[in-house]
Amino acid sequence: MKRNKTDLVVEEDKNLQQESPENNISADENVIVRENKKTIAKKQNKKEKGLKGESEVKERILSIDRFRGFCMLLMVCSFILGIFSAFDFFAPVIDHAPNGFLILPGVSFADLFAAMFIFVIGLTMVKSFKSREAKYGTRKAYFQLATRFLGLIGIGILFNGFENGWTGLFTGESTWADLSIKIKIFGIMFWIAIALLIVYIVSIFVKDLKFKKIAEMMLRYFLAIVGVLALYFILVSTGEKITAPVNGERFGGWEWDTLQNIGLAGLLALPFVKFDKWGRLTMVGIVFAVLTVLMQNGLFPLANSIPEGGIFGGFSWACILLLGSVFAELKDHKFYWILTSLLLLISVVLIVGFDFIAAKRGCTPVYAMFTSSVSAMIWGGLNFLNNWKPKFDFLAIWGSNAILTYVLTLFISAFLGGLLGEYVSPLHPAAAVVIWLVILALFTLMNWYLRRKNTYIRI
Repeated sequence: MKRNKTDLVVEEDKNLQQESPENNISADENVIVRENKKTIAKKQNKKEKGLKGESEVKERILSIDRFRGFCMLLMVCSFILGIFSAFDFFAPVIDHAPNGFLILPGVSFADLFAAMFIFVIGLTMVKSFKSREAKYGTRKAYFQLATRFLGLIGIGILFNGFENGWTGLFTGESTWADLSIKIKIFGIMFWIAIALLIVYIVSIFVKDLKFKKIAEMMLRYFLAIVGVLALYFILVSTGEKITAPVNGERFGGWEWDTLQNIGLAGLLALPFVKFDKWGRLTMVGIVFAVLTVLMQNGLFPLANSIPEGGIFGGFSWACILLLGSVFAELKDHKFYWILTSLLLLISVVLIVGFDFIAAKRGCTPVYAMFTSSVSAMIWGGLNFLNNWKPKFDFLAIWGSNAILTYVLTLFISAFLGGLLGEYVSPLHPAAAVVIWLVILALFTLMNWYLRRKNTYIRI
């Protein structure tokens, strides 16, 4: 019988199947083969994830992590050392003007810390926006960053609510009736945030992605809502200081601290994030010029009456952040050091030669200009060390999870300095040094572990 070409192909395939070793092995051996293939696939996936993690680590600029770590180390030390009376001799170094060690009239050494930290945030802000924009689109990128900055304001105000409300209740220094309506609101919201945080932590261990996503969104948006409420109260406080209430009762007058500064600075800088570096630099120049005229002609007493300047100070803090974003793009440009020198020269001449007001409280433009130039000099120096990669990079480790470190520092300072203040403050110098070193060691260990696991906590 004549066979066509198709029959020959089918027959050859059958022969090949009969000769194949896999067809001659037992069912159990077949299972082993399939399991081996799965194992190889799993190993390949792990390898790819590992390579991805390594690439993410390489993308991190060491000088930014080191500068952030330097800022965090200064902040943590100033918080912890301020708790113990044994370190009172160290007060000039960690106190703000006018009591601290003055670098320029109105600017102390401790006044540099917050400005440097906001400058560091500016170094990564544009890059963060662009990566979000590429992944989610422009609108969602704006929304995500706005939510993040509002969340920072929320965290800051919740800690103020805890410190000014619950610590007094726990120690018996005040009663619930003594607390103002604002402290009561944020004091209660503090515990709601803690509950949502616990739910989020539980969701991590449950390993249910949908549950985790919902828990994360609830915590993030709750903090953002608290941030909006905090902005409302600071606006009310500002209005009440401009026009005093007829009956004398004030509804504003709430706390405004470092995290609130960072959040407000980010919100005010966000509209200019899509400008190029020269556009952002131009906006900074315009704001500095207008705000300087206003501060020198009657605005400063009002801005100075609100901690960190409130809304008015927020414009100068935003300029520090924007200058950080400009310097980030000028990192390898020859104009980097020219701009740094110009800012330093102009600010020093205005402060020393023309008695322009320089103050962290109120955040005057010349203060922002001077601290930005100092920050740029420090970061510029650290850029020369990017190729130096020791096995244990202390400052880079400290800078890898700055927000977590800062929030935990607030907890520790509220606990040791607030709840246990009367017992902890008078401790013997040796005991104070031990506690200080233990806290530094624990923070170092925490940040080292998270960095090793390529885990970075963000809002």
